[in-house]
Amino acid sequence: MRPFLIAILTLTSAPAFADQSCKEQVDAAFAKLRDAKSFRLETTISNSDGTLKMSADYVLPDRMHQKVTLGGDGAAMEMIVVGKKAWSNQGSGWAELPEAFANTVANQVKETVSEAPKVATDYKCIGDREFEGKSYTLYQGVLATPLSAEAKEKGPRVSAVAVPNQQSVYIDKATGLPARNIVTAVTSPDKRLFDGTFTVVHDITIDPPKVSAN
Repeated sequence: MRPFLIAILTLTSAPAFADQSCKEQVDAAFAKLRDAKSFRLETTISNSDGTLKMSADYVLPDRMHQKVTLGGDGAAMEMIVVGKKAWSNQGSGWAELPEAFANTVANQVKETVSEAPKVATDYKCIGDREFEGKSYTLYQGVLATPLSAEAKEKGPRVSAVAVPNQQSVYIDKATGLPARNIVTAVTSPDKRLFDGTFTVVHDITIDPPKVSAN
């Protein structure tokens, strides 16, 4: 089975009160997104293997419909999660996923989307910035990248991180909601590794699919 990717939102929250820390302001924006109960995350992920496009609809607390396209074209692979059950469609119809795998996916949705994630990214308040023709409030933080276990044997390290990535969170000034979440390498700030766009959609319906007959 080709692995599906869960869109980790790095739900990490609109500026609300002047005495809030930058991280608390980011946390508050993502909390407001979760309070909307249904939203869409459209993502482009780029690495040495190519480009992956992903669209994920969420109806909180426990429903997701994800579509993944490799290389930017071709047929999409889909996955639906409802509660503790999950189904996939890789082009030949819907099939229910094994219980253990479904539980893993359901827990990922719960821990990274429905609930505030347990992350320690510390954000800086960058201020108002123009981005793609609109003014947003920008926050930036460094995402440490853990070294592989083998790196431990290569000598002493100052810290267990490789080249870090920078996360830029753009908050809509009118709604206080996160609009974009962009990750770049610190050494290549113009190269987007992860580019996510959030949209609140109120009429999303996600139900168990009709399973194809064997």
